[in-house]
Amino acid sequence: MSSTATRPSVQAQLLAELSDELTSLEAQGLRRHLTEVEAVDGPLVRIQGKELVCWCSNDYLGLAGHSALSAAAARAAADWGIGSRASRLLAGTTSWHRRLEASLAAYFGAEASIVYPSGYLANMGTLRALLSPEDAVFIDRLAHASLVDAARQTRATLRVFGHNDVSELDGLLRRASRARRRMIVTEGVFSMEGDRAPLQAMAEVAQRHEALVYLDDAHGAFVIGETGRGSPEAAGVPHERFLYMGTLGKGLGCQGGFVIGPRVLIESLHQRARTFIYATALAVPVAAAASEALRLAAEPQARERLSERAAQLHERLVALGLRPASAGPSHIVPVVVGEASRASALAVRLWDRGIWAPAIRPPTVPEGAARLRLSVTALHRAEHVDMLVEALRASVV
Repeated sequence: MSSTATRPSVQAQLLAELSDELTSLEAQGLRRHLTEVEAVDGPLVRIQGKELVCWCSNDYLGLAGHSALSAAAARAAADWGIGSRASRLLAGTTSWHRRLEASLAAYFGAEASIVYPSGYLANMGTLRALLSPEDAVFIDRLAHASLVDAARQTRATLRVFGHNDVSELDGLLRRASRARRRMIVTEGVFSMEGDRAPLQAMAEVAQRHEALVYLDDAHGAFVIGETGRGSPEAAGVPHERFLYMGTLGKGLGCQGGFVIGPRVLIESLHQRARTFIYATALAVPVAAAASEALRLAAEPQARERLSERAAQLHERLVALGLRPASAGPSHIVPVVVGEASRASALAVRLWDRGIWAPAIRPPTVPEGAARLRLSVTALHRAEHVDMLVEALRASVV
């Protein structure tokens, strides 16, 4: 018998290595597990038969369960079926996709928009379409993983600047004057910190160095700004100063990502964005629901409720010593506890008190910065905030 016959197969070796990696993650308290939600009722969820108040949803305006969205999706499903059947350029574009893109462009005052099946694909496709190895990209240290992955895939020279550090960004741009294009990449509202990019200062430094700014406003679009036009509106900076990206899956409670801008930009993405060209189109019922959600998002009531709840929670956490007063209220509220094991233990204690707020651990956040990421929604009531604060008061050790 040959010696190769006694050796494990390549596949068996791979599975053994993966098993070892999972064991290592478990030992470090970093292994992730899926949590099955059995039912949803506004801000309440049922998991393993237990009712909890959910503080980890990105459904900021509470539209995901709105009856008008369900009705719009049902009507579209009856007329079109569920799947879109192909990529957008092949056979997957319908009147609902066109209507949604026209509505998004009108909402933000742009010439045109492009919708992708997800926000992740929007970032990947857009940045890769616009940048090449001749370019330089400058990305905030705390930018979302999709932005980091997209920036790396462009093969442009990659530089990282300190979180919201415009002075460091200015220096990096000054030293990259030979690049064909210089692209600054940041978030409007940072997904794990809840703070906002200094858009006015960033737009000014970009203009000084003839750079572009790609703004991922996944957590700001429809949620902040007087009329819900996101981080640029809240900062008093025109959207035209940015390459603006948002999602349909947070403020609108649906699914998908989009980019708005001049028609020539959008039509160029039709030609060059691989995640648009080669991905099956957004499901038609989702496009119909998102169109209805966009109509509802134009009304201010949900944003006002969200702002009120965020301010209430911020005030209570400051009094508890869990948030700095200087941070300001945000609908994303991190409670940083440090080590992953401490964050996990705190999440368990809150679970026992009827609060669902999973621990956020590395690599999602830096080492030593594990936390609970509390997400406020327009569906939370004052008593839910009271319940959360009392649970934290009793659980933080």
